[in-house]
Amino acid sequence: MLGPEQLNMVPRLSPVSMESVTVVRVSEQLARDVGLADNQVIRGIIASRNGAAVLLLNNRELEWAAGKRFKEGDRIDFRVESTSNGKTLRPVAVHHAATLAAPVAGSVVATSPRLLNLLYRPDQPSIQAALFQPGAMQAFLSQIGDAGVTQRLSQLLLSMANVSPDNIRQALVASGLFGEFFLSRQMQSRLDVKQLMRKLLVDGKLTPELKVSVGQLVDEIEGNQIEGLQARQSQQISYHFVIPFNDANPVEVDFERGVAKEDGGSSDWVINLHTDSEDLGPLWLKTTVKANKEIDMILWASWSDSASKAETASTILQQSLQGFDLTLTKLTVLNAARPSIDSSLTGPGQVLDVST
Repeated sequence: MLGPEQLNMVPRLSPVSMESVTVVRVSEQLARDVGLADNQVIRGIIASRNGAAVLLLNNRELEWAAGKRFKEGDRIDFRVESTSNGKTLRPVAVHHAATLAAPVAGSVVATSPRLLNLLYRPDQPSIQAALFQPGAMQAFLSQIGDAGVTQRLSQLLLSMANVSPDNIRQALVASGLFGEFFLSRQMQSRLDVKQLMRKLLVDGKLTPELKVSVGQLVDEIEGNQIEGLQARQSQQISYHFVIPFNDANPVEVDFERGVAKEDGGSSDWVINLHTDSEDLGPLWLKTTVKANKEIDMILWASWSDSASKAETASTILQQSLQGFDLTLTKLTVLNAARPSIDSSLTGPGQVLDVST
């Protein structure tokens, strides 16, 4: 598991000669997707896929055939240059992986099996969202049979009937994404989901099945931490967490912001919400918040009644947003499940057909 000693330890770096490092050419489309700008210095990481070496660059995999002297975890700093054939990544420094390596200044250097497993976790349904379903949570607590754990978990549950911006902020802090940050700065931190689950693994009398489930939940949180560190490395923001409620099913939240625009302007915030409500059915909401405080929304509702209710309530939503000095410029409601799409096809310049 990740601790402050792993998230903040600075490894000893071993620069090597650049003679054997090849220049990497990338297409204009990939450069836009990754957010590359001329003269920018960006760090890549060598990883292994099915026995073949690849270069990881901002969550994208590039072919790598620069010799056997590079191994998993080696980091290469590239300077971005423009040529007639597109963008070129010219290496400027190479650092061999230390025996114990960890993120430095927001980068993810994963040479330990634990960090590599977190970095390459496959996409799967949220384990937290499954656990925080009211029925599943009751069954979980009954198997543990610990009144103290029950009380501490109840402190993490919000009320959907009284949800507020402050509640959402508290849920983000309690998500487990920032525990090591608070510890490294000797700041007092409140109880969070990750702390509680790790405590159960150490102190709790869990059955083998429960240990596996709790361990997977911790993996999910720490995988989200790694994604956040990768985003910070490229001057982006990315947070993925789950909000648990005592009177409703949990809500999965992803919110992201890209790199600053070339003209110095702020990038859009994109907020994705997903829940499976007992009253409204499965719901997916994508919200784009622009720098001028204008908002575009797309809602996918599997139940036709829910789609109709959303369209009827659009005026109320618009008025509510005005109270926060936000303007709803567009709300699209679709009576359908949100389409699945490969993450590699959702970058800038890509088009997603959401027609039904």
